[in-house]
Amino acid sequence: MWLPRLAVFLLAGGSIAALLADLYEIAPMHAVFWLVSVPSMIVLAALATLPRVDPGLRARIRVGAVAGLAGLVGYDVVRIPVALAGQRVFAPIETYGLLIADAASSSPLTSTLGWLYHLSNGVTFGIAYAALFARRPVVFGIAWGLLLETVALLSPFADRYGLSGRPVPIAIAFGAHLFYGWPLGHLVHDFDRTAAALPRLRVTATIAFAAALILAWQQPWNVAPGERPDTPVTIVRTDRFHPEWLRIRAGACAYVDNRSAVTYTTPAGPVPAGARSPLCFTTPGIYRIRLTTRPYSGGFIYVGAAGHGRGESGRP
Repeated sequence: MWLPRLAVFLLAGGSIAALLADLYEIAPMHAVFWLVSVPSMIVLAALATLPRVDPGLRARIRVGAVAGLAGLVGYDVVRIPVALAGQRVFAPIETYGLLIADAASSSPLTSTLGWLYHLSNGVTFGIAYAALFARRPVVFGIAWGLLLETVALLSPFADRYGLSGRPVPIAIAFGAHLFYGWPLGHLVHDFDRTAAALPRLRVTATIAFAAALILAWQQPWNVAPGERPDTPVTIVRTDRFHPEWLRIRAGACAYVDNRSAVTYTTPAGPVPAGARSPLCFTTPGIYRIRLTTRPYSGGFIYVGAAGHGRGESGRP
């Protein structure tokens, strides 16, 4: 029975494969997402529902999916007070949508894609865990959550998202993963009871409901007048970017159209009042551009490696 479980474990890794491929510059995230992540999730959904599949294997997928969703809720809820205090702990999710859409600026559509991808990762990490560790003690689930964060810190993720050498964000990340691992470990430990409480259709409905909540919250069908997601230009009317994220390639420039009466100074260059100003970058990374000391002022500029992915030439 280990071979089918291992196959499910590998299929569950199809979701995170898109981000890993981009982090290691193997392939653009959008290409791997549509060619690998989406098909792998479709296969997992089929394996969880087809009667010809071994019932024990179907149960592992279903229990893992719901346990992963429960863990994801814990992981996100515990971070809300941190976000309200000004820490941008949910910022990486926005970049996932930018990369999946291969867009030059954020929009309700990219935010929706980012949060749906976040949901996918939470669910598939749970499936991967249940495929190998059903009925194991709860501490195994906690260890799994901490392992996921450890792998992230040892990968290019830490440098890209500004975690390297920063003990406070690292501590927050590990603490949040405890709240992912505990509900996951608890539900998978009580495997038979969880499986009995979650008929096949209810699992599908639960995940569909979570996706529907994301759609209702982000409203991807709403596009602001004059918004051009293919152009790295943001507008400042008070002290915030609209859109909040821009994406360019290394060696290119993003543009800030400052329509306020205030001139701002940033490490990337000045942003004069009533003018459109270029902010140019030569090194890949995610740059937090603050216009004031307020936690949510300014926005972000995602600078990808030159020649990797679509990005933008920097000419609006």
